[in-house]
Amino acid sequence: MKYFILILLPVFVSLTAIAQDPLEDKIADLLKTNDYKDAIPVYQKLVKKHPDNEEYKYQLGKCLLKTHGNRKETISLFESSLVKRKPDAEAFYCMGQAYQHDLQFDKAMETYNKAKAIASKPQLAKIERQIETCLHAKELIKYPINATFTNLGSSINSEYADYYPIIPDDESFLIFTSRRPEKAASRPEMDGYFPSDIYIASPKDGKWVETKSIGAHINTHFDEEAVGVSPDGKKLTVYVDHIDSSGNLYITEPNKTETAFKKIERLDEKINEGFESTGSMNNAGDVFVFSSNRKGGLGEKDVYIIRKLSNGKWALPQDLGANINTKYNEDFPHLTKDGKTLYFASEGHSSMGGYDLFKSEWNEEQQAWSDPQNLGYPINDTYDNENIFFVGDGAYAYVSTIKDGGLGDRDIYKIKFNEVDTRYCIVTGYATTSDSSDVAIKISILASKPETKEVLKFVPVQKTGKYVMALPPGNYTLVIKADGYEEINTSFVIYDLPFQPERTKDFSLKQKPK
Repeated sequence: MKYFILILLPVFVSLTAIAQDPLEDKIADLLKTNDYKDAIPVYQKLVKKHPDNEEYKYQLGKCLLKTHGNRKETISLFESSLVKRKPDAEAFYCMGQAYQHDLQFDKAMETYNKAKAIASKPQLAKIERQIETCLHAKELIKYPINATFTNLGSSINSEYADYYPIIPDDESFLIFTSRRPEKAASRPEMDGYFPSDIYIASPKDGKWVETKSIGAHINTHFDEEAVGVSPDGKKLTVYVDHIDSSGNLYITEPNKTETAFKKIERLDEKINEGFESTGSMNNAGDVFVFSSNRKGGLGEKDVYIIRKLSNGKWALPQDLGANINTKYNEDFPHLTKDGKTLYFASEGHSSMGGYDLFKSEWNEEQQAWSDPQNLGYPINDTYDNENIFFVGDGAYAYVSTIKDGGLGDRDIYKIKFNEVDTRYCIVTGYATTSDSSDVAIKISILASKPETKEVLKFVPVQKTGKYVMALPPGNYTLVIKADGYEEINTSFVIYDLPFQPERTKDFSLKQKPK
């Protein structure tokens, strides 16, 4: 009997393989190259053919999540499929991200905690960080920046991903990167997107017109991205990802006679040492800030500054240090015209999720950069917010982001700031108990100003005691309390001058005497 079964088993496997839906073979090929974009219509067909197959629904949800698809549909697919699937940390993590993108932070944290409960050790740090970003986001969205976003429309944006708007102080031109087909014969890359190319537009009668390729002398059938420009618009930084030059930075200047910009030239070896993704030159051409993952950094990608010596050669680059750089990625640095304000993107600090945009001021007396300040919601959201260029004395800015009603994956928007920004300090820390009990204690933090009757309540994460508060400058009374523990009543000052965008403070409650 055993011999008979062993003979039939290969035959059964073979017949099963023959009966497999051919769409599954197509899916397997697409996912080998992370082509989630083209996998979506295939999964949609599979879901329609097999409406009871929860795995197809889950995989369709993942593809929508990774391509910034409809948030409500993504959540619906996850909610339908996850209740019937075996508990999976990655699945809960993806569902948490979908809730986070939809600003449902409590549901996101609840789902992340489900992932945390069954995650492997290597997954824990990533999940913990997502919970932290949800806490940041809950606070930042309480105090939205009064700003109006205007989509630049079809003269700039397309059905494809349009991103990295680069603009000089005088708004004399707009340069951006797009993954639209450059020519009719263009073919998508292995991930389903067309190669990235650089485009340029000019202003006329208050609108952007004449959008066109920056030229074949810069754009190729490989990837090029515009990643920085000097405030006067005369030094454009280009990231190049070619077979013979992967992850390097180049520079180009205007050429008034033939094309908008000259052929790009590779920057010095002291800059292009590792993987360099973004950078920006000052007007004089003697100071360059850039991001790099070179050895000796504080995290993944750090922000560096490099200066030219009196002999015209570049000195050694300097890491901007722990005030700016974190253990996560920092990217897209650029300096204002006076060199005293640094804008950059970071996955660390008080990020709402992914990259957030920050600014830091140069302190002449201390010869150091100030603690970074989150630019606030909705300038930042739960997606990646990687670059911003201010114009008009800071009254306007250009960003690329994902919003409902956009033309494609990412679109370029102009922001109008309707009033002076209110600054908020992000206060973080742990509110815990001094005893060694493993039982989670419900702790609350009350913040009030003596001159007002308003009381703000903050609730730390019950399991860890981690809390986040967003408070404007002022004098506060903080009350930290929990049943069975002595109250902590203390004053807390957030100074407007000098302003501290981020603070940390821990509290430990003592048990009441029995």
